[in-house]
Amino acid sequence: MKLYTEEQVIEMIEKSRQTGLTAEYLILTTTPIELPTDEQIGQGRDEHIPIDEKDMWSERLFFTVGAKWMRDKIQGGNK
Repeated sequence: MKLYTEEQVIEMIEKSRQTGLTAEYLILTTTPIELPTDEQIGQGRDEHIPIDEKDMWSERLFFTVGAKWMRDKIQGGNK
């Protein structure tokens, strides 16, 4: 899935109107925002968390769950 900022979309629309370039071309030539994969979100989660601090485990868990939820919402699903 590709994700573009509002500014990028406005710029692509304006370029299309001014130059006659197709939307497909402008999308292919504009760099999208890269969302992290499931593996990247979960990668290394245990190596930076002190085992003796239970609150740190909770914060990391909530962050990971929240990041996955946000990614799924952006992708348009209730995954």
